[in-house]
Amino acid sequence: MMKSILFGLLCTLATSTMYAQVFSGLEEIDKAKKEGFYTYVNSEEKYVIEAWKKYLKQAGSVENGRNGGTLNVYSAKIKEISDKPVSLLSKVSEEKNKTKLFVSISTGPDAYIQTGHESFREASNWVEEFVRLINLEEDVRMEEKKLNELITNKSKQQKLADRFVRELDSNKRQNELLTKKLEEAKVEKEKILANQEQNRLDLKSNEDAILLQAQKLETAKQKIK
Repeated sequence: MMKSILFGLLCTLATSTMYAQVFSGLEEIDKAKKEGFYTYVNSEEKYVIEAWKKYLKQAGSVENGRNGGTLNVYSAKIKEISDKPVSLLSKVSEEKNKTKLFVSISTGPDAYIQTGHESFREASNWVEEFVRLINLEEDVRMEEKKLNELITNKSKQQKLADRFVRELDSNKRQNELLTKKLEEAKVEKEKILANQEQNRLDLKSNEDAILLQAQKLETAKQKIK
């Protein structure tokens, strides 16, 4: 029994997180306070404005308000909310690092859809559907961003791999040059050693010749005496 209750609560919580929370409130639109309801969207303001304008076009001709982020449909046909055209004013704005979507829908003079209005649930569902759609778009953007990051990282890694290949090739050429120089130095050393040995022999021969010539000189001097 306890497990069933727990499972039911988890299902309820999981279902509730799929939908946006909608609250009644007031917002200044085109320098006038308007009654309506609002929610927060998990996406950047520029994306919300673009998606919201596209969503509103299904209801009628969309007009930009005096201030940025204000979008209005003065004769909106939203069958999910009303059989008759309604006046819809809306505003997308940044609020505490969140994107806020405020919607004011009037079904008649001073008759605004808020908590307690007979069409509040339908209006909430209509806005929640928009949030669901933009959340899907945001998921696409996030996955696309991750893919682009992976592609960028791959490009950086490929450039690094190419650099290592060039460095190895340069190192190989340097080793070949050093090996050639070592061989040349070895040959040069052998020549120097051979020349040194020949010089030693020549020096010994010259010393022997000097000694012999000195002896001959001395013998010649002895004959004079």
